[in-house]
Amino acid sequence: MEIKMKVPKGFELEKAVCNHGFFMMAPNRWMPSTKTLVRPLRLRDQLSVTVSISQISPTSLLITIPDDNPISFSHCPYITDQVTRMLRLSPTEEARVKEFHRLHADAAKKGFGRLFRNPSLFEDLIKSLLLCSSSFQKTLEMAEGLCVLQKRLDVKEGLVRNAKRGRKKASDCDEESWGNFPSIEELALLDNKENLLRNNCKLGYRARWVMLLVQNVTKGKICLMDLEKLFDGNQLYPILRSFNGFGDFAASNAFMCMGFYDRVPCDTETIRHFKQVHGRIDCDHKNVWAMANERYDMYAPFQALAYWLEMVDYYEINLGKLSLLDRCRYKNVAGTSIDRSS
Repeated sequence: MEIKMKVPKGFELEKAVCNHGFFMMAPNRWMPSTKTLVRPLRLRDQLSVTVSISQISPTSLLITIPDDNPISFSHCPYITDQVTRMLRLSPTEEARVKEFHRLHADAAKKGFGRLFRNPSLFEDLIKSLLLCSSSFQKTLEMAEGLCVLQKRLDVKEGLVRNAKRGRKKASDCDEESWGNFPSIEELALLDNKENLLRNNCKLGYRARWVMLLVQNVTKGKICLMDLEKLFDGNQLYPILRSFNGFGDFAASNAFMCMGFYDRVPCDTETIRHFKQVHGRIDCDHKNVWAMANERYDMYAPFQALAYWLEMVDYYEINLGKLSLLDRCRYKNVAGTSIDRSS
């Protein structure tokens, strides 16, 4: 099956995807040779289908679903809604891009303004946690571990199937054993959940944060759908900060994913950036937030976008275009930081 989607004038899939660490994290797969994004998406019944997203004209995307995954046309809106979210194709996001470009001439020239995110807020939140207190290589491995786990889930039995004998151990460049990113429903129904995440996926103490979020959602204490409908950042941010494990970095990263860009998600990578790029050798955990405000407030309310434009420029100067990197080199993108402050 093929689904065509209209995109705004000036939209480029490559630039809309390859601009934030999330595009490098499983189960997202960017194919440099064809400029195609491949990943599983959820259907109405929670089953997954792998899709390929490519740009076939300046105003059109093509979503391709393999013939061995036949789906009905009733599933198409679920697929296009997730693609719209990932690529920020809603009218609201398009208006934000245009407003940011009016403030930032270099961003407009480079076509930068859509930070890639995942198909669901839940995946964004969990991946924000995975970035905390971790090297980027370790973050990538944890995301891969969750996708390997999801492929082995037997939700009806509440267990994880054993890996097939003879299969080679998954590496950071092996995608054969990936499934989709686990859903709230899948994690909630498993027995011994926290230990599975801690041991099988190497999440460590983050396993408890993940399961507390899952429990709070399933018990109705947190409604992610309602959160996505909030248009008041002053109301939303304290809610994110109240989640277990969500310090200023994780909350600011999630905040940014939800379309609020006035809080720069500062961590040790930000400190490195200010020291190496801006010559602020006195930058540390105590003053990095103040330095970020000083540097990016001229672009309010899009400070985080201005920050990420600088980060992408830095990475591409040192490593080449992110869209052309081999997956095995993703672990080298972030600096040498190993303590992403939460």
